[in-house]
Amino acid sequence: MTPQQTTDVLIIGAGPAGTCAALRLLALGHKVALAESAAFPRPQIGESLSPGIRNIFDYLEASHLLSQRNYLHQLNAHVIWDTTAVQTVSAAQRGPGIMVDRGLLDQDLLALAVERGLQLYQPARFESCLQTDTGWQSQLRQETRLIIINSRFILDARGRRGNNMQDRVLTAPPAVAIWGHLPAHLMPGDTHIEATEKGWIWGSPTFDGQFRTITFLDPKELKGNTVPVAFNNVLSNTRLFEAVRNHEINDLQTCTVFTYAHTSPWQDNYLRLGEAAFSLDPLSSTGVEKAMRFSLQAVIAVNTILKTGQTGLAQSFYEDNMIASVSSHTHWTSNYYAQAWPGQEHAFWRDRSVPYIGQPDTSTTFYNRLKGKFAAPKEKGPDRQINVQQELQRLWHEQVRLSPALIFRETPCVVDDILQLRTAIQHPNLEREIAYLEAVEISPLLSLPGNVTTFGDVIQEWSRLLPFEQAVRIAFFLWDKDILCTEAP
Repeated sequence: MTPQQTTDVLIIGAGPAGTCAALRLLALGHKVALAESAAFPRPQIGESLSPGIRNIFDYLEASHLLSQRNYLHQLNAHVIWDTTAVQTVSAAQRGPGIMVDRGLLDQDLLALAVERGLQLYQPARFESCLQTDTGWQSQLRQETRLIIINSRFILDARGRRGNNMQDRVLTAPPAVAIWGHLPAHLMPGDTHIEATEKGWIWGSPTFDGQFRTITFLDPKELKGNTVPVAFNNVLSNTRLFEAVRNHEINDLQTCTVFTYAHTSPWQDNYLRLGEAAFSLDPLSSTGVEKAMRFSLQAVIAVNTILKTGQTGLAQSFYEDNMIASVSSHTHWTSNYYAQAWPGQEHAFWRDRSVPYIGQPDTSTTFYNRLKGKFAAPKEKGPDRQINVQQELQRLWHEQVRLSPALIFRETPCVVDDILQLRTAIQHPNLEREIAYLEAVEISPLLSLPGNVTTFGDVIQEWSRLLPFEQAVRIAFFLWDKDILCTEAP
C-alpha cells in the first residue's frame, strides 16, 4: 500500500528559499514536509552573500551556521565602475558580507530544519500534484517507493527548475556568464569588480583556496568565438584582473543568465519561492538574501490563511511584495548600469541602462500589475537639510492642514505574524504607501481634532500618546513630504 502523509505545507526544494520557509513555518507551529531531489552537499554556485543575510539568519536563530565553517568574512572590494580609477571600499563600508560554501551552507540549513521538526524526503523526486477539496495531493518517488503527501499548501522552491520558459517574463536582457578559477595566491585576497566595454567582471577568493573570476557579457560576444576567446576579450585591458588575463584557465564554464519573473506565481495555494518565482540580475549579489526575505513574506501569507482563512488578503500581500522586489531591484540595477564608465555608445551598457520587461506568451493579471511598475520613477529632488530646532520655533504657530493629495486606503500589515488590514496613507512624495512610522500607526494621528490648528498644536496633541521627541520627528517627516502643509491652500 502506498504510504500517505498529511501535512500543512509541502515544500519542494531545499535551497535557501525552501529551508528558510521551512524554519519559519516550523517556528509558527505548522507541520512541514520537504522533498529534495539531490543528495547533500551538492555543488552550488552563488557563494557571495550580501550583508543583509545576517539579519535573516539572526531572525531564524541560525546565525551560528555562518561561523561554524571556514567561510571568508570582511572582504574589502576594489571597484572600477563609474570611472576608470580604482576605488577601494573597505569591509566596514560594504557591510558584513560573507563568502560561503553554498553546498555546505544549504546542507547545514536543512539539517537545522530537520532538527526542529521538518519531515524530510531526500533524495526524493516530486513527480506530480493534484488539487483536492482540501488542498493538494502530491506524489513523491524515493528510488522505487511512491509516497503520497496531502497538504494545504505547496511551496515550490526548485529554483529555475520550478517554472517553464513560457511562464516567465524577462526583466533584463539575457547575458552570458563565463567563469573559472586560479590559485588564490595569484590575486589579492579581496573582491574585485570592474566594468569594461564588453561587459563586467566579478572576482573573489573562495573558501577552498581559489580565486573565482566571472565575466558577464552579451550573448552576441560568443558568436564566432570560442568560450576562452570571449572570456579573454572581456578581460583585455583590465586593470584589476591582469593576473587572470596572464594565467591560462583550463576549466572555464559558461551559462546563460536569465533575469525573470513568473507570470502566475500564486495559483490556488501553490506558491513559488526563490528563483521559481523570480531571479535578479547578479550585479547586486543579493540573490540569496532576496530569496530568503521573500520566503519570509510568503510564510506570513501562508500563516494568515492557515490561522484566519483570509486567502484574498494573503495573496495580495504575497504578490505585492514580489512586485516590489522585482521592480525596485530592476530600477536599481538599470540606474547602476547607466553609471558605468563605458557609456551608452556600447550596446551592452545601453541595453541595460533602462528598466526592461519583456512580453510573455500569455499576459496575466499579475504580469499587467508588474509591468505597471516598470515606468521610470519620478526624479527625486535633493533631500532637505532641516535644522529641527530653528524650524520648530518658526513653524510652531503656523497654521497646518493635510495635503489635498493625501489618500487613505486599507492595506495589509503584519501584526504578530498574521496579516490584518490597517489604514495606510498614499501621497505622491512617498515611494510607497505607509501605515506605520517608527512603529506608530499613522492614520489615527492624522485624524486631527477640530481645535488643532497649528504645527505646535499637532505636536502637543500627539505628545499625549507619544514621547515629545518622537512626535516632533514624525511631524517633521510629514511636513518634509508636504503631507502636513503649513502653506495657505
